[in-house]
Amino acid sequence: MFIASRSTILAVLIPPQGFRHAATLLLTNSVRAIPADASSDAVGVALERLARELVELTDDMRAHGSASEWLINEFNITIDRLPNVFDRSRIKSMASVILAPAAWRTPDIESRDLFLVYVPEDRLAVAAPLAIELTKRRVSVAFADYEVATAPQLADTIAHGLDRHRGGAVLWTKIFERTHGQPQIPLNDRVRILPHAGNDSTVTDLIRWASELRTRDVLK
Repeated sequence: MFIASRSTILAVLIPPQGFRHAATLLLTNSVRAIPADASSDAVGVALERLARELVELTDDMRAHGSASEWLINEFNITIDRLPNVFDRSRIKSMASVILAPAAWRTPDIESRDLFLVYVPEDRLAVAAPLAIELTKRRVSVAFADYEVATAPQLADTIAHGLDRHRGGAVLWTKIFERTHGQPQIPLNDRVRILPHAGNDSTVTDLIRWASELRTRDVLK
């Protein structure tokens, strides 16, 4: 009979680093946005929204089922640090219900507002934070399947994204330019190159563009 070692068990229960980093960013940024003097009801609404955004992130990154347990634990630790006065037990129970099945279900391949194309080195530094900021502002984002390790992958990756989503943005950072050169993008009004993906104005511009893309879908 095979008996798993402690290290093997931990490897199964702890999600991959990329997912943990993205989820931690979302948790941290969301609770920081809650005012210290927010009412109990306002805090509850914000934390319920955060739990649902974590589910969306889990779906997009196709996290393993073990992510649910990890997410619930991290959610509870995070809200325990909040200075606000609210019913923590009720919020934890609510979040557990929302988060428990998150990673076990099979995500539908549904059309998102935007897909983000990036090099692997930019996943944690650029793509994940940008996806989180857009998701918080009600722009649905796909980025788990759109890393491009080599230049020849770029066209295929964009075609893959355009088959499934409304529009795409290539995160043309210094690392992207160093490894891929100038992006060779087919002429298409549903794809944009973002030379300054880390700027605050990028989020505003993408929100506006996502709204335009949704309008086009409605008018079709």
